[in-house]
Amino acid sequence: MIFNSKWYLAFTLFCFYILPQKPIEAQISGYDVAFPSAYLLGLSSQGAVSSESMGSVYGNTSFLSFQSKHLLDVAVNGGYANPNVSPLYISGAGYFSASESFGFGFRGKPVYLRSFPNEERFSNYAFQAFANWKVNQYLSFGIQVGPSVSGRLGGYSNYSWNVSLSSAFQYENFRLGLVLESPGTYRFEEYLGSTRLKERLPERMMVGIGYQWNDWFLIQLEGSRKFYERTSVDLNGRNQYIPYPIQTMYSGNLSLAIGKLSSVQLLTGVGREIRMERSLRGFYTASLGVAGSLFPSWFGEGYFYAISVQRAGLSVPEREGAETRMALQLQAVF
Repeated sequence: MIFNSKWYLAFTLFCFYILPQKPIEAQISGYDVAFPSAYLLGLSSQGAVSSESMGSVYGNTSFLSFQSKHLLDVAVNGGYANPNVSPLYISGAGYFSASESFGFGFRGKPVYLRSFPNEERFSNYAFQAFANWKVNQYLSFGIQVGPSVSGRLGGYSNYSWNVSLSSAFQYENFRLGLVLESPGTYRFEEYLGSTRLKERLPERMMVGIGYQWNDWFLIQLEGSRKFYERTSVDLNGRNQYIPYPIQTMYSGNLSLAIGKLSSVQLLTGVGREIRMERSLRGFYTASLGVAGSLFPSWFGEGYFYAISVQRAGLSVPEREGAETRMALQLQAVF
């Protein structure tokens, strides 16, 4: 009887130790990067080196300094993983070009998202004001800062601050881009009903290089590093962080844009997306989209659209984490 009691006690303590780890591992796995606009989704791009305003307004805003127009933008995206449909995620932005060297604006966009599986649904939104300074004809810098909030099943977190810095360099047909971002730290007072959860989202660094081959052909290459080793996860004041190998923290993409945005432009790209589950390493994406001027004979070159679709998880069955993403974007330039 004593022997049985000892084994029962040991088993009970083991369960108390293991069970909290399961949902926490799922949460860390849920920090999937978001594609906040249809233009970026069509390129499988995070926007580090996108010079077109439909991409840079949600990515590297420093590239907006190289054009002199104002803009308003709205985008919506969602996903499908048989048989489930994700919520619609909305992005919005505006930019005012105050002078040849200075501009400012605002944007609201998802930073990290996870829609599937439903029980691990997660979203992190940033609402930022930003300003750009063009140092000379080749170099520009930007700062983006504003409140942000995370949402999980059962409620929303407290507000935190998302702060990012960016730079853009253009010389003839070449361009370089850099974005550094700190998404913030969040608290859920009643996570999973009664548990206090505090988590620091992973910071990230994105770099990119692009080349405009001619008026009709653009190629760009981007890479990113997520600093998961700087992430912290606490349940009721107890550290629950799970370390992951360094090779799981890198991702990248190769993108092509064929045509002119003033008429019609074909977007395509392939990328490697970070998924922290060990069984889903090597999670690849492929995208296809179209963008262009909206009824140019009626409105001129001031209204633009982008429609795109992406398959995330080319070799992974949907029941194991793959999904199909779709997005629509409209922009007015004036």
